[in-house]
Amino acid sequence: MRKKIELFGLRMKAAVQSHPVEVSLSVLVCAMGCYDYESEGSFFDMVLQYMPVVFLFVYTLNRCCARMRRRLLYYFSALLWIPFLMMPVERSFSSTHLVSLIIVILVYLGSGWMKDNKRFVENTLFFVRSLLYAGGLSVVIYLLSGSIYKSIQYIFEIWQDEAERIIAYTAFVVFSIIFPLLFLMFNERRERSWLPFKSKLFDVLLNYVLSPALLIYAVILYLYFIKIAVLWSLPKGAVASIVVSFTAAAFILKGCQVFLTRRYYDWFYDHASLAVFPALVMFWIGTLYRIREYGFTEPRVYLVVVGLILTGAAVLFSVKRWASYLYVACWAILLLASVTYIPGMTAKNIEHISQMSRKDDPIKKSWEVEYIHISSDKPVDIRGYNTMASLRSYKMSDAARLVAENDTIAVFDEEDVLVYQKSYDGFLDGQLRKVGLSRLAPIPESVYPDLLRIDLDSSAIILEAIDLRRDSANHINYIIGSCYLKQ
Repeated sequence: MRKKIELFGLRMKAAVQSHPVEVSLSVLVCAMGCYDYESEGSFFDMVLQYMPVVFLFVYTLNRCCARMRRRLLYYFSALLWIPFLMMPVERSFSSTHLVSLIIVILVYLGSGWMKDNKRFVENTLFFVRSLLYAGGLSVVIYLLSGSIYKSIQYIFEIWQDEAERIIAYTAFVVFSIIFPLLFLMFNERRERSWLPFKSKLFDVLLNYVLSPALLIYAVILYLYFIKIAVLWSLPKGAVASIVVSFTAAAFILKGCQVFLTRRYYDWFYDHASLAVFPALVMFWIGTLYRIREYGFTEPRVYLVVVGLILTGAAVLFSVKRWASYLYVACWAILLLASVTYIPGMTAKNIEHISQMSRKDDPIKKSWEVEYIHISSDKPVDIRGYNTMASLRSYKMSDAARLVAENDTIAVFDEEDVLVYQKSYDGFLDGQLRKVGLSRLAPIPESVYPDLLRIDLDSSAIILEAIDLRRDSANHINYIIGSCYLKQ
């Protein structure tokens, strides 16, 4: 046991010494999260959102810049988080954030330029396994820390009012510092030497669970293809997601076959490009028809990109010379980066151009989307009210709580008693009706203060902001609370 602990310590020490910039960024993220928590602000929100992208990009640079001349580039990458301070704050993860994370993962996987499929897939599996191990251990550490704190709090009756702060700080430390360190340690062994990937569980999972399920899906899709061919009808809209999942799974499992002791399904995976062809035909027929009818939207742009990636993979693997996952990764990076970062070609630009070209059609005009932010700097009239409590999105002593999720707004007072609850539609209809407007009407700024106030029998709810999405009518995206007043 002692030797295992010493070995763990040595491996952790080696990981820290080999990745000084990554470790520094992890500590910095923890400090930023704690600062935002204490200040109740959002100064570092975008940095925190994009830090996984920055971290993995720096990790890739570390891998590629081993020579002294390139090493300076790696050390300067410690400043890559600074531009994100100037980005406008987004309340939720955007498509740009998700696609950026996918791109940087693909860049890391392709950075070793492994044309050999076995080595490429093995590197990918070790990367995924390192993430799962690090994530699983981090969750266990977090839960144990919370359990220990609760036990101390209950037995010794101390830190009664610090529960929220301690839990928040524990989460920052565990998921900002411990999780990255564990990932670096687990993946360090793979970076230093080539290790064969072997697992009996892996054999059982692929041979007796995943591959049979994939074959069942193949039969279902082939039968559906025959049906639409005979009836000469169009594929259903949701079939696109099934085809994407089926095609992606086919090529992923094809790459994993080389690690199996017994390979029962080579007859299928050796002809994977041909096997997915009918599914891809259905995908393109359905997708292009809906684009012609309704135009491009941002999700449809990325759906087309995913279709092009999978079609490209099918073409590449149909030619023995080009059958490399490295080339598929490069193709995916090129397409995703093009519709995410190139001005004028982004998914949002394509959506805007497509929908604007349809604005003369009164039916299609409803697809145009406008985003409205409702807030007000005018002072709130608190005459007649005796107490005022802060309105938070989480439970906290001496504060009211606003929960806006599942298309429902609910407000609880300081004693966690429900005082107001309505669906988003019911809430918005009532607030607009109060100022003489309908869901279809444009909203003038003069009524913003009234929309942000909910008057009850002996209390009032004051909101900080309401974000709306307007297409053919107004719809709520999210709501932020300000304070709760009581007489």
